[in-house]
Amino acid sequence: MLKINIKTQPLKKLYEYWQSKSPQNKLPARHDIDPAEMADFLPHLVLLDVQTAPLDFRYRLVGTHIAAYLENDLTNQWMSALHHQKPPSTIWNNCKEAVETALPVYPHTPYVGPKKEIVEVEDLILPLARDGVKVDMLLVGVSFINKSAS
Repeated sequence: MLKINIKTQPLKKLYEYWQSKSPQNKLPARHDIDPAEMADFLPHLVLLDVQTAPLDFRYRLVGTHIAAYLENDLTNQWMSALHHQKPPSTIWNNCKEAVETALPVYPHTPYVGPKKEIVEVEDLILPLARDGVKVDMLLVGVSFINKSAS
């Protein structure tokens, strides 16, 4: 599995959880993920539906930690319709990589939003697949690190 040096506890817990739900040589499916088991990091999660033809991502769930740092509610919005996220944005390309490789992506996505105190964003994109192979959802963990915490 991917060797990554995750900095924040919510994302460390998310990655461990995702790994625990991954059958050998397969990806976990959405039905393997239980929100009741994710209380420690649920506010840090985004769940994206993946549309493949044409490629696009729809926000199904946006955790409260993330929503507090956004200008607008992204729930049910398509990434291609969002100015700072449509292709060829960094976030789009990172999600595309997770779909194409069917592997976790630990990028460094810059923060674009109204909060000036943010100094860093840690994000982790984890693929999910109903059949264990073809990615149809992305489970994304996000931690915003502000000046007072750094």
